[in-house]
Amino acid sequence: MAHLSRADLEAALAFAAELGTAAPHRDRADRWFLERISQMIGLEWAGYSHHDVSSRHLLSDAEFPANPAAEPWAPNDHEWAVIKAENPFCLYVDRTGDRYFSARRLSDVADMREYSETEHFEMCGMAEMPHTLLMRLPGKGETHWTLDLARTGRDFSPRDVLLMDALRPALITYESLRTLAATVEALRSVRPGSIGDDVLTAREREVLDLVAGGETNAAIAERLWISPRTVKKHLENVYEKLGVGSRTAALARAGRSLGVPLPQDSDADTRGLH
Repeated sequence: MAHLSRADLEAALAFAAELGTAAPHRDRADRWFLERISQMIGLEWAGYSHHDVSSRHLLSDAEFPANPAAEPWAPNDHEWAVIKAENPFCLYVDRTGDRYFSARRLSDVADMREYSETEHFEMCGMAEMPHTLLMRLPGKGETHWTLDLARTGRDFSPRDVLLMDALRPALITYESLRTLAATVEALRSVRPGSIGDDVLTAREREVLDLVAGGETNAAIAERLWISPRTVKKHLENVYEKLGVGSRTAALARAGRSLGVPLPQDSDADTRGLH
């Protein structure tokens, strides 16, 4: 049975620490950690890409080795139809429902003899670099990140698969921290007092002031002699008017400071967190 050596585990921990340190300072797909992964398992090519809900549109990407002349991934309608119909990893997702799958080799999800006869195999030039290892990570909202590793010669070993799976939690945390850092920066960029009092009704301002004091929806309802459902509706109206999706963002947008940490009760609205 394949296992990771102590050196592998130490390398994975060191890499996780690097990701944690780098996350707040990164706002796009990064090439530097593809280089680090290449050093760990030996690669000839690696890609890291961010895709929208449909998977068709590329939001950002990085490639190792760097290829400045490469065009952004933009399949035409026919190419996209081929990808959906013949890409073994797309078929794997359709077959299993495992949208955010852990490390998988191409040889794990496809009959290579049958796949070699498909248009997708030729379109992607798989004959030149037939050994692929892919992993999908959840992104903000319904988006996803894809880590795509490839090489010639020998297929990826079970040890390679285990090592990528060991790195998976650190990569997921990396993306979560990057998203959080971007959210915090957006909140800091809002000028206090930029929203006039006439934007919100008197009752909506009253509710928001109680939120700023750290009150839960239930406590606000009791204070104002209204139902928790009405409090929730007032907050939804506030979010819509201020163009935000969470209590913290509403306070920042309205120029109110939060005197105490937001409560963690079940009625604390966290829809703006992903």
